[in-house]
Amino acid sequence: MLEYKVVDIRATGRTPETVGADMEKALNDAAAEGWIYRDTRPIIYNSSTTGYFLVLFDRERN
Repeated sequence: MLEYKVVDIRATGRTPETVGADMEKALNDAAAEGWIYRDTRPIIYNSSTTGYFLVLFDRERN
């Protein structure tokens, strides 16, 4: 059976380099814990431009 993890990364008002660094850290941290990357979804919040990215992971439950 799978378990899931979702990491939110704020993008609004931040440089692409900063958002990219946060994405890289989230991916590396999750991989070190055995999570497998599955998808990234942009989230529009308060009718503005993309405010967040949701990074989705799963792994086999122990």
